[in-house]
Amino acid sequence: MASDPLKPESSKRPLGARVSSLILVQLERGKVGVETVAGQLNMSRYTLHKKLRQEGVTFASLLEQVRRERALTYMRDKTKPLVEIAEQLGFSELSAFSRAFKRWMGTSPAEYRSVRLS
Repeated sequence: MASDPLKPESSKRPLGARVSSLILVQLERGKVGVETVAGQLNMSRYTLHKKLRQEGVTFASLLEQVRRERALTYMRDKTKPLVEIAEQLGFSELSAFSRAFKRWMGTSPAEYRSVRLS
């Protein structure tokens, strides 16, 4: 089980890992925003971006990574509609999710399910 990114002992974890944890929590609540994550870490958006750059990552790359990992988890449930997965990952519409998934995996979500998960 992941530690709470807001607890003092979690400050020993790299900032990118804490941000990824917060992104995941926000995705589960339905909305992800850099302002919210920065606020939860008691820093400005600018400071968050600066500190992440020092670790060699960006908020956008962390969001992309978390979405990709969650997408692969959600795709294992073949009964879950793709439109529901797209919504849970914070995509505005199914086509945006499909484009992202194809970029990540080299195939469409439907093809991935039929070929890799059969």
